[in-house]
Amino acid sequence: MLEKETLKKTLLNLIDLIDTDSSNYTNEEYNEILDSINRITNTHNRLSKYQACQYLGISRATFDNYVRDGKLPRGEKALGFKELSWDLGTIKKFKNAKTNNTNIRTDSK
Repeated sequence: MLEKETLKKTLLNLIDLIDTDSSNYTNEEYNEILDSINRITNTHNRLSKYQACQYLGISRATFDNYVRDGKLPRGEKALGFKELSWDLGTIKKFKNAKTNNTNIRTDSK
């Protein structure tokens, strides 16, 4: 809990410095801060297994079979996710191929 409070205080302090235009940060440093925050909070380009199954309209068992068969890649650990997650673009590509009855593999086999 201490980490959350420390982070909150730090971010609020940064906001105050920005609002009062009294920080000594350069634009490059602001961009670094923004990139770090975006990297951590930008989870809309990744899907959990549950979300991927919902999107594809399949069960978790079917999803696991697709991964095991190499039709979908293995999930990856990503910030913002407690479990493995999948790239939304890859899932969309897979869904389009399935819709068009195209036999695709998203792995490197």
